[in-house]
Amino acid sequence: VVGGGGLGVSSRGWNANDNVLHWMEQSCPLEIVSKILACCGPKMALKLSKTSRFWSQVMKDETTWRTMCEDLYKWKEGDTVPHSWRDYYHYSPCVPIDHSTLAGALKVACALDATGTSLEQRHCVRVLLRPGKHFVKEAISIQSIGRTGISIETMELPQDTLTPPDVQQDVAPMDDKEPTRKALKKRAATLRKRLSCRSIRTMDDFDLDELVITESEEEPLAAPPRLVRASIVLKTRRHNEPIVRVRHGTIRLTNVALVHNSVGLDIWNGNSAIQIQPLRADERPSTILNRPAAFLDRVDVTSKSGRGIVNIDGGYTSIKNCYVHDCAATGIYVGGPGSDAVIDRTDVVRNGGGNRHRRGIARGHSGIYLEQGTARVRDCNISRNSLSGISAVSASNAILSLEASDLVANGTVQLEMPPTGSVSRRRSLARNNIVAVRGMPRSRSGLADEEEEEEEGREEQQQEEEARGV
Repeated sequence: VVGGGGLGVSSRGWNANDNVLHWMEQSCPLEIVSKILACCGPKMALKLSKTSRFWSQVMKDETTWRTMCEDLYKWKEGDTVPHSWRDYYHYSPCVPIDHSTLAGALKVACALDATGTSLEQRHCVRVLLRPGKHFVKEAISIQSIGRTGISIETMELPQDTLTPPDVQQDVAPMDDKEPTRKALKKRAATLRKRLSCRSIRTMDDFDLDELVITESEEEPLAAPPRLVRASIVLKTRRHNEPIVRVRHGTIRLTNVALVHNSVGLDIWNGNSAIQIQPLRADERPSTILNRPAAFLDRVDVTSKSGRGIVNIDGGYTSIKNCYVHDCAATGIYVGGPGSDAVIDRTDVVRNGGGNRHRRGIARGHSGIYLEQGTARVRDCNISRNSLSGISAVSASNAILSLEASDLVANGTVQLEMPPTGSVSRRRSLARNNIVAVRGMPRSRSGLADEEEEEEEGREEQQQEEEARGV
């Protein structure tokens, strides 16, 4: 007999005539049952808990939830041990294992308000994304209450884990509509198919024929590529729609890529990958709300239609080890009284080139534009932006601290400090920086392809020399 906690099962092997669920109840070792449940998701586990006393006891056992957390890489040795493994699993949803879309995973944070009529973000949630593309049709809106925070990050998988080539098909575009009965029936699958389609494959799962070519071939095939980062891609018809909009509360983005493209020209109010802006006075509820804040670590940000990151009207953003590049407008924009940005070890390159739309964003924007507020920039690479590297414009309220950074090969000016003799100029600081019209800056984030960056830099430098020669 294998088992514990009063749930003893026989060690009899699998019989072809056995029903799968009957075999799991009667013969399958409990540690294997937990591993199988890890692949079926919480909705199926909840349904199973209502079918019999056996499954009800299995789902109440904390050991079951710990095994599920470990097998789905939600928790690993060295992490803080949670008080409740079941709650830890529930508030660490994995996409697409637990939820098929990012929108569904974020609903875990919601609960009814005091009136019982609307949902509010009242729970701290850590969303884990499997490497691959995740499509959204509308902005991820952060309006959390109290100290509630939302975290979105790429799953940390073992080195021998390979992402299946159909990962993009697993992650459906965001759609909050409930599926019809006909659609549910069409999508219905057997238990075996349901479990197999959401597994995370490792090297041992691949047939050798997939990885190695026969001796008759001249060269062996390379192993399937291992994706290391999840990408959140906006596909929408809405005008001036960001990927992430923070109105109050906190969001943390770790090791993800944001690919933004939206219709519209309003780069102050929505046409950006990330928009950090508190509610207006007439929009605020009676409850006390926290300052909107975004913490970015190892995030790749690009916008084909607008700005990369917009922090205005008193918001806060921390940008560390990030790569903000190829945005149609400004890479990082800070404006409005009380706005604060901290930028460390980040590459801000090739921004402000405009887009190809007939009535789109025109060329000529800065890498970092500080209209009002405070910006602390340290050990960054701000280069090859179309207008200026960094511009701090307000004479009374644009405080810039710039240290140990490279400002190279930007369009018209490398560094625009506040006007001489102004309050902002006296409170600003710039030291130990490399400021040059031409040259090869050093990449900081580790996310940029340094060889590609160097090649593009050489091409641009060559074009400039040819233009001067003409």
